[in-house]
Amino acid sequence: MNRPNLQSRLTLWFASSILAVGLLFAGITYLHLRHELQYEQWERVHPENPDFILHGAYSKEEIDDIAGHILHISALISIPVALTALLLGRYLARKSLRPLAKINAQLQQIGTVNLNARVEASDADSELETITKNINALLQRIEAGYREIAEFSAQVAHELRTPLTLMRLQLEDASTKIDPELSEGLQDGLQHLESYVDQCLLIARAERNQLSTETEPIDLVSLVEDIIEPFTLLAREEGRELVCDYGQGGQVIAVPWIIRQILHNFLSNALKHGTGTIAAAITHDAGETFLSVSNACKASRTPGTGLGLRIVDALTRCQSHLRHEYQREAEHYRASLVFESLS
Repeated sequence: MNRPNLQSRLTLWFASSILAVGLLFAGITYLHLRHELQYEQWERVHPENPDFILHGAYSKEEIDDIAGHILHISALISIPVALTALLLGRYLARKSLRPLAKINAQLQQIGTVNLNARVEASDADSELETITKNINALLQRIEAGYREIAEFSAQVAHELRTPLTLMRLQLEDASTKIDPELSEGLQDGLQHLESYVDQCLLIARAERNQLSTETEPIDLVSLVEDIIEPFTLLAREEGRELVCDYGQGGQVIAVPWIIRQILHNFLSNALKHGTGTIAAAITHDAGETFLSVSNACKASRTPGTGLGLRIVDALTRCQSHLRHEYQREAEHYRASLVFESLS
């Protein structure tokens, strides 16, 4: 059973408190009135009129009727008071928690691209203001740590790039002097390391907004056909098939090299982590254009480094009106690049 949220608990607490006080007052009034009518006013002289003597002339039934009427009236009054308290408590709880809702909304908007953002709560009380200051201090430390790690990663990748290139060139020159299989294996390893370093540099540049993001009209069908040809050959070597469905085609406004890089990552992941037929498709829905790659997943595979997903995420953030989606149903996986409508 889910626990009610804080606003509901505060509302119920406030209304319950008001109702409890009202019922307690009604109960005390009922008991005191019964006591006065039954015992205290028996043969007593009225303090302001000495000649007026109060006699205990009420029967038990009359006392019950009078006290019951008072209790009934108190209950009738308590119900609307409790409803009013419920509405008032909800209003006060919502108003009290409004600064927390604002802070939560601001925190949800903070990501790696805007770590310099800070939360504000202008109408908060002193306690919440202290929490806000601590959150901002924490965000500042996170920003500093993230920037240091990003700078360090970019620097390491840059420093590795040159010696790796030199090693590959030296290996190519000496390829006739060493075993061909060994030479081919070393070249493949160095090429893989160079590709890994290039990906790290691309991520670092994208997250620091150092990439060229000039958009232009793109014919998606032509772009996909240019990229998909070598992957068709690679799929065929693995005994798989790569099929395309361009639908009605489509022209979008985007950064060409970003779309190429993302589609390259989609297809590479499909070859590496998937099995069976790979399907590439261009579809349209609600004014949006979808470029998707889908395939069946392998039964078991070792986890990757996550660089491909991180590259796609960093590149899509570089361009407005562009996002990526991932869907997995049972053993079927689909990655999509969505071009949002510019209207």
